[in-house]
Amino acid sequence: MAPYFADLVLVVCQHMRFSFGLWTTLLRERDHLKAAPISTQEVYAAYGTAGFLITISAVFALVRALSSWADLSVWNPTKLLRVPVFCFNVNVSVNRSAEVITEGVKYEAVSLEEEYTDSITALDTIEAGSSSGDGNMHRRLKYHRILQASSVLVGLVILPSMVIVLSSVCSPLVAYAALNATLNELFIHAFQPSLKYVEPTNVDGKHPWIDKYIDTSEIYELFGNKTLYRRTLGFEGDLTFNVSVDPANPPNVLIIGVESFRFRDSRYLVGEEDPSDLFRGTNMTITPNFDKWARRGVALRNVWSSYPTSRSLESMLFAQVPYQSNVKTGITGGRNATKLSGVPQLFDEKGYDTYFTTGASIALDDWSVFLPSHGFKTVWDVDVIYALAKKTLGLRRGDRYGAAHRGFYWGLHDDISFKLVGDLLVKKNREQRERLARGEPKKPLFLTHYTISSHGPFTSWPRWFEVADKPDFTQLYKGEKHADRIENYMKVRYFTDVELGKFMDRMEMEGVLNDTIVVIMGDHGQGPESDFGNSLEESMTRVPAAIIAEGRLGDDVGTVIDDAAEHYDLLNTLADITGLPEEGLQQNGVGRSLKRKIPYGERVVYSNDPLRKMAVVRGHQRLRYDEVSEVMMLHDTETDYYMTTDLLPGLTSEERAEWRTLRDDGRHIAAYYKKRWDENCLLAVDCIP
Repeated sequence: MAPYFADLVLVVCQHMRFSFGLWTTLLRERDHLKAAPISTQEVYAAYGTAGFLITISAVFALVRALSSWADLSVWNPTKLLRVPVFCFNVNVSVNRSAEVITEGVKYEAVSLEEEYTDSITALDTIEAGSSSGDGNMHRRLKYHRILQASSVLVGLVILPSMVIVLSSVCSPLVAYAALNATLNELFIHAFQPSLKYVEPTNVDGKHPWIDKYIDTSEIYELFGNKTLYRRTLGFEGDLTFNVSVDPANPPNVLIIGVESFRFRDSRYLVGEEDPSDLFRGTNMTITPNFDKWARRGVALRNVWSSYPTSRSLESMLFAQVPYQSNVKTGITGGRNATKLSGVPQLFDEKGYDTYFTTGASIALDDWSVFLPSHGFKTVWDVDVIYALAKKTLGLRRGDRYGAAHRGFYWGLHDDISFKLVGDLLVKKNREQRERLARGEPKKPLFLTHYTISSHGPFTSWPRWFEVADKPDFTQLYKGEKHADRIENYMKVRYFTDVELGKFMDRMEMEGVLNDTIVVIMGDHGQGPESDFGNSLEESMTRVPAAIIAEGRLGDDVGTVIDDAAEHYDLLNTLADITGLPEEGLQQNGVGRSLKRKIPYGERVVYSNDPLRKMAVVRGHQRLRYDEVSEVMMLHDTETDYYMTTDLLPGLTSEERAEWRTLRDDGRHIAAYYKKRWDENCLLAVDCIP
């Protein structure tokens, strides 16, 4: 019963089912389970279920102790079938008194006393030694055994298989209610439909399937007809914005991935009209510093991500639709033998120093193996940051978990990591100027930095921030069911924004910013307003982003891009801004250069959360669907943030068919990358077993 109830808790709390893959994940990441962002409601649900299970078990044990009929070991449903008359009341007694010894072998005479109380005719037939009677008895026994076996087959195989078939054509919610995955793991793997890989095809030397995923602004050389593996040679087309870059003095490039940063937190990106009333009629913003710098650069207000962070990292750095699984990611295990090419390789081939920094632990999902194996020559994690902070900032041993609250389970807070990354950039910038003054190559820097303080459950920030003056966000959460949780989220979101602002102001003052292109974007969102965060799908996957290039944008300062974009657009955008290596860039991504102009509302992006739904976004419309069923829902992302109105019923049959095609394209590209990860052939023409 315990696995069954555990499965129900997973369905209710996390919208997922028990599987062997989930169990493997829990074992793999067991050291991090204590810090998993589990809500109070989920804890109460687990306690309530455990209490109910204990009560039921106690009642059952009591009944079993007092009643012999409750002994399940003697229950056999096949005994309910009618047994042939020849099998009733056969009593066998052994007479051990008569013994015969022949050539050292002892034989015992056995006498059979048979009583057939159910049929006198049957007894007469057997006593007469009738061969026809024996044959009839054996035939009836054979038929009875076949009937028993058939009953077992129907009950344990055919009926569960029918349930699985039905579940594949029902909504996942109906399937959840019908299928006990805990007891039918074998049948799931054998019969349940999943993402279907469709072999890419070409027509008359053209590649219509590739044209769906590679933007027309990219100039490339394709290495095969059935692969996205290619060499990017350049970009063409009208410009949405331009960043001036001197090839003789290439800029540094900094990517800042902000933990759990939602589109709805930025008033500048939401806009004054606020059609979904996210700010409740106020003129407040939770992220004044991000808003300030987004205004001074190019703001991206319609960017979508995947969840969780490891999956968004696949997109942000390698331009892929991430690995589709709710129990692992493409990064899991470190994948140090997998060939990849993305943003780190772009800048490495251009002669940049490549750094990855974070105040967080990178043991989860084996980032500690993955990052140095795939383009980052220098990696700073919480241990490096902690050592530097003790050496240069005077951080004491007890400050991380003590009264000062300079850190928490996931790492050291963002004020510390931003300070140390700033020190590194100032030092590198000074060294670069000295090299240029001596007539030597600049040796520019590419650095990716991830924040951590706003990681769930949003309950930790430094002591100094707790006592500091802060805006009162009460109007934004007053009356909400989870007001306390929302308040904490907004508090820690504001904290990270304050530290981001300090960092950017310092970089401007030190002269670093004029020599650096900065990209700021959320890694994914969060949903503190809901019982279960990932049920607020737009809140989880729509993120803010901005490109800041001080002194390089000219009249394009303040540009706002409203068309749909995704993390995976970062690779081609940076390649278009900073230039490609001399021989081009090998890659297998699906992103486009946001620097290039396209007709609004035609381009689609794919944004998936394996714990919830897959999605395709076009303009301000988002289609949500799952891996196999026909169920789809379409929502307006601007006016219907909480997804209350399905737009599909109001469309023509042609329009619905168009969205259905886009859904299939989303499934196909997700299946393509999953197969390529599984078979280790991302940078290959063909996958060879």
